[in-house]
Amino acid sequence: MSKTDSARGADHLPDEREILSCVMAGSTEYMFIHSLSGGIHETNAAVLKDLGFSEQELFSADMSLIAAAPPPQQLKQAWKNLEPGHPFAAEGILRRKDGSSFKALLTFFSLSSGSEPAVLTLARNLPEQKAAGESVSRVSFKDPLTGVYTREFFEEEANRLDSDRQLPISIIIGDVNGLGLINAALGNAAGDALLKTTAKLLKRACRSSDLLARWGGDEFIILLPHTREHDAASIAARIEDMFRDNSLKDLPAAPGMTVGYFAKLHRWQDLGNIIKDAEEDMNRKKTDESRKAREDILEGILEFLSENTPETAEHVASVQKTARLLGRKMGLEEESLKMLERAARFHDMGKAAIHPRVLSKTSALSGEEWEEIRKHPETGSRAAEAAGTFPAAAAAAILSHHERWDGTGYPSGLSGENIPLLSRIICLADSFDVMTRGTPYKSPLTRAEAMDEIRAMAGKQFDPVLVAILVSEMETSETDQEK
Repeated sequence: MSKTDSARGADHLPDEREILSCVMAGSTEYMFIHSLSGGIHETNAAVLKDLGFSEQELFSADMSLIAAAPPPQQLKQAWKNLEPGHPFAAEGILRRKDGSSFKALLTFFSLSSGSEPAVLTLARNLPEQKAAGESVSRVSFKDPLTGVYTREFFEEEANRLDSDRQLPISIIIGDVNGLGLINAALGNAAGDALLKTTAKLLKRACRSSDLLARWGGDEFIILLPHTREHDAASIAARIEDMFRDNSLKDLPAAPGMTVGYFAKLHRWQDLGNIIKDAEEDMNRKKTDESRKAREDILEGILEFLSENTPETAEHVASVQKTARLLGRKMGLEEESLKMLERAARFHDMGKAAIHPRVLSKTSALSGEEWEEIRKHPETGSRAAEAAGTFPAAAAAAILSHHERWDGTGYPSGLSGENIPLLSRIICLADSFDVMTRGTPYKSPLTRAEAMDEIRAMAGKQFDPVLVAILVSEMETSETDQEK
C-alpha cells in the first residue's frame, strides 16, 4: 500500500470518541467519562445495570456519588496530574445505589481530545478479579495513619509531574525529631499521635498544587511545582516555625522537624538526584537539631511527671544529691559521677507511659496496674537508648534500679554485685527520699525512722556497704546540725 493509500485510509477511520463509545457499549467493566472536577458526562450499560443508578441521577451528580474512596480531593489531584498515554491505577471503593459497596481497581486515562480535558475512569470489581487469578498492579493512595499520600503514590505522581511545564520543581524533605524516643518512652500511640499532628501541620503549609507524602517512618516529602529554591527555603522555614509554635495534647514536648530542600531548575537534571540532595541537606542539619529535640522531650517528660505524679522535681533533685554523695564515697571518678547523676535524674522516666491515675493511686494496685508499674525500668532504659544521649552504663543503671540485693527485685531478678553499682546507688537514694518524703499511700517517716528501716533492709533490698555509708553520712550530718 502506498503512502497516499495509507493517508486515504486514515481519513475514513472513526475518531477516538466513536471508538470509545463502541468499547463502552460492549464492556462488562464499569466505565465513566467525566471532567477533572468529577462531573459525569457519559457512562456505560454495566454501570446502570449493576450499580442501580439511572442516567439522570448520574449525569446530575459527580463521581463522588459512585466513588466512596479514595476521598474526592485525592481523586481530583490524580486526575489533574494525568498525562496522555500514562494511565494511573489505584484501589478504591465503589458505592451502589442501595448503599452497598465493594472494592474496585480504578484506572484513570487522560482524554486529550475535545473542548475541555476529560478523564476515562475504568473500574473492575476487585474481589472478582482476584478470584479469577488476575494480577493487580495498583498504587495505594493514602497512608492509613496520617492520611497523606504514600511514598509509592508520590513516586508515581512525581514521574508524571517531572516535565518542562512544571519547572522549576522544588523538593522539601522533613524528618520528625525524637519519634523513636517518643515511641520508647510513651508508647507507639503517642508516636502515632505525633505523626498525625505532623501531617496536619504540613498540610497547612502546602498549596493545593503541592504533593505531600509520608516518605518513610518519620520522614515526609513535599513536591512543589513552579517553585524556585529561595521560595522553597521560605516554605521550609515556615514549616520549622509552625512546629516550634505548636504543641501536642498529652505529649510532654512540642513536635519538631528538621527540614531540607533542593530545586530542579533544568530539564536535564534528574529528579531522583534532587530528592537525594534534599535528603542530604536535611541530614546536614539533623544531628544538632535532633539532639536538642530529644533533650527537650526528656526535659518535658520530667516536667510532666513533676506536675502530674509524685515524681516531683524536688524528689529527683534529692535522689541526685544522695546518689552523688554515695558515688563519691565509693570512689567513682568524676565522669562516672556525672553518668550516675544523669541516670538518677531520669531513673523513673519510664513512668511517663503510665497513667497518672495509677501512679497517684492511694488504694491497693490491681494485678494489672502492678504489672504496668513493674515495666517502667525497661521502658525508661529503652527511652535512654533511643535518646542517644545516655552512655550504655546509664541506660543499664535505669534498667536495674529496682533490683534487690537478695534477688527478689525486677525486672531480671539480679542479686548482689551482679546488679550494676550505679543501680544499687540509685535504688538506695530513691528509697531513702521516698521514705522521708512520703507517697500517696504512705505517710513520710522521720530521718531516724527511715534509717532504722534501711538498716533492717541491708542485705535484703539494699547493698550492705552502701547502707553503712549512708547511715554514717546521715549520723554525721545530724551531729553537725546539733553543734
